[in-house]
Amino acid sequence: MKNAVGRDIPDFLLTGGKEVYQGKNYMDGRYVQKTAPRTRIYEKPQESKIVATLADALRACGAKDGMTFSFHHHLRNGDFVVNMVMKAAIEELGLRDLTIAATSLGEAHDPIADYIEEGKVVGIQTSGIRGRMGEVVSHGKLKTPAIIRSHGGRPRAIEAGEVHIDIAFVAAPTSDCVGNCRGIGGKSNCGSLGYAMTDAKYADHVVVVTDCLVDFPNMPASVEAIDVDAVVVVDSIGNPKKIASAAARISQNPRDLMMAENVAKVIDIIWIRRAQEQLHYKRRKVEYHSVISVNEILKIRKARVIRHK
Repeated sequence: MKNAVGRDIPDFLLTGGKEVYQGKNYMDGRYVQKTAPRTRIYEKPQESKIVATLADALRACGAKDGMTFSFHHHLRNGDFVVNMVMKAAIEELGLRDLTIAATSLGEAHDPIADYIEEGKVVGIQTSGIRGRMGEVVSHGKLKTPAIIRSHGGRPRAIEAGEVHIDIAFVAAPTSDCVGNCRGIGGKSNCGSLGYAMTDAKYADHVVVVTDCLVDFPNMPASVEAIDVDAVVVVDSIGNPKKIASAAARISQNPRDLMMAENVAKVIDIIWIRRAQEQLHYKRRKVEYHSVISVNEILKIRKARVIRHK
């Protein structure tokens, strides 16, 4: 069947509700039924969710053949976690027929190409495949068709149930003992963990992998403990020197720099307004209509930055 740009799409790919691309705004106005996350009940208080190894975390989450594991790519080409998890799953637990649902895959994940060729990784769902993995997939060595989605299409597919994640692994620069994790405060800072948020909400199980355990509570958290089943502390989750690569590279392009500067200004404005609201709320019993100056806000922000350093 031909799509809207005249490309012929084989019928065997059009299963499970998949359609060919039918042009811009084709889906406008349609309703999509969101799936409900599977939630495990914990009635007994938990002092800690730390387990000794990734293999232990996999066992605790009931890992078995045919499962789908998800990962984020905030560590870019510095990421170690995908390789560590897949090695534990395949070489230590002997699992096979696994699917990797990652936000993106790059040269850091070249070792996974061997598992594809061996038939132990049979599915890839991602927003990009580079390096040796991309070459292996391009040569038809993956048992099932690779599914490539945009960064917006991926969370939509997860929410709609098109992608079911059995275990989500969240590489986190910092975490406390129960799984409240953030992208800052450690030795492998990557900033936002936004790519991992949907995975953590909809996966059957969530494992936080960190190389910097901090005191409870690690707040504000990108992924909160209520969604986390296990925490694994490793020597290193990645090489921070390689985080600034690919789409996250440091640019010298004037247009890119102008856009970055404007975004930073917007973030500053949002932060200032939120801080004004918080301070106004705290003071309203004394001065209900008190006005907090921008200078006062910036002083507080500067103090917080120094404390985080």
